[in-house]
Amino acid sequence: MRSTSGTSCNWSERAGKSCRHHYTNPPEGEESIEDKLARVQDEYVEMLPQVHQAAPNAKVIRVGYPAVLPEKGSDCNRPALTELGSVTHADVNWLRDDVLKRLNSTIQQVSAFFGDRYVDVYSSSVGHDACQPADTKWIEGICDNAEDYWPAKISGILLDCATVGKRATLVHPNAAGHENTAAHVERAIRVALLER
Repeated sequence: MRSTSGTSCNWSERAGKSCRHHYTNPPEGEESIEDKLARVQDEYVEMLPQVHQAAPNAKVIRVGYPAVLPEKGSDCNRPALTELGSVTHADVNWLRDDVLKRLNSTIQQVSAFFGDRYVDVYSSSVGHDACQPADTKWIEGICDNAEDYWPAKISGILLDCATVGKRATLVHPNAAGHENTAAHVERAIRVALLER
């Protein structure tokens, strides 16, 4: 699942539709959110047996997604591009509960089915989402601070972060977010090594 759903939601709302409506009743030729989630589950179910067959003695560790969205949609400032842009508070809540949490649940369930370890980084990242102040957030907003090698514009998306002096970070973890994930993954690897 791509993290560009935040940008897609911004464009849907400009067209007069909510993000939820766009993804539950998509235009012809686009997947619904149910189809996307089912596809992700199918891809995991297809991929993990291949991994186990290729490396039968490996300990497989799957990493979930962090809390990119706040626990309350109203915590986001609209239409701040350094957060989630014009995504409505109702859509933030829908994206968090019906998309992100379900995606993590799918990854966790499929991992458990195959006897793999699931690393939960969501719980530890709550309160560090894209709508928090710069010194608290572990997830950058649609446009945010990033090194110069990050683009200011993305081709195919009507977005120019240079207008606000930022880079197109498209709701991705920053260094603190990566550090949190790395700590959890390291712990999972250490536990897996002890189980040998």
